[in-house]
Amino acid sequence: GNLVDGQIDGANLGQHPYVLEVLKKVGLYEDLLAVGREVASTMIDIFADLPPGHEFFELYSFISSDELPEYQALLSRSESHALVDLNEEDQDRLLALPMQLIPSQHRLGVLDEAMQGRLLEARKTFAKELPDELKGAVEFFEPETYNSSASLQDNILFGKIAIGLAQAQEKVAALIADVLDARGLRGAVMEAGLDFQVGVGGSRLSSAQRQKLAIARALLKRPDLLILDEAGVVFDTQGQSQIVHEVLAARPERGVLWALSNAALARSFNQVVVLENGRVAEQGDFATLEKNDGLFAQLLQRA
Repeated sequence: GNLVDGQIDGANLGQHPYVLEVLKKVGLYEDLLAVGREVASTMIDIFADLPPGHEFFELYSFISSDELPEYQALLSRSESHALVDLNEEDQDRLLALPMQLIPSQHRLGVLDEAMQGRLLEARKTFAKELPDELKGAVEFFEPETYNSSASLQDNILFGKIAIGLAQAQEKVAALIADVLDARGLRGAVMEAGLDFQVGVGGSRLSSAQRQKLAIARALLKRPDLLILDEAGVVFDTQGQSQIVHEVLAARPERGVLWALSNAALARSFNQVVVLENGRVAEQGDFATLEKNDGLFAQLLQRA
């Protein structure tokens, strides 16, 4: 389910008294401390030599560069003490790491089948014995009930899209669209989407959604010349190609000037201008520039 009223802090889930009670009741607490120690050791081995602020910390690590020395000291203390004998702060730090773990994404191999079974047992115990004062803290997923704290996509899927499968997001989105059409729900979903509060400057939208929205706004204005600067760079190659195709198809009689990060996408345009150090290095149609042994041909080889 999803946390809904702030009574349980999702960022510090392992410190909540009831969550700790459940973990200890099903015999998971010490095992999860051991998983936390293993995750910490792996993170330190991988990231200890990276400079502070490196992008990999944000993308892949559970531990920030500032926290690495603290976890190194914690691991040293754990070598001479049983994990349950560590002080409360150290135990909280270790338990916080597996709480962030997504096995299919992080692939650390630290959750075996036995532990997965006990996690399912913990799930049942958590829901069954939830105290009355916490009844409103979690909105559980139920097959016959709409979950108002989850997205429309999550309610339809009743699950998550698998990470690492090629074009999984696009394929699932297409299937969801087919289901909505078959049920006559596309219009209602679009109306709900248009009513969504996107936050200041679109802060509640993903970077991909913000780019799509900006392009849609530009198209609605129907300018004589539409200028786009590396629009679509947050998408993969196929996604960028689709956006270029759709935008050009929407403007058959109007001009489009597009600064591209992928030279191969220039194939869709009548005229190509290649800049080097702020100056025009080459210009012409795609076929001609592709045959010349110039800068554009080099860019195509890298694309």
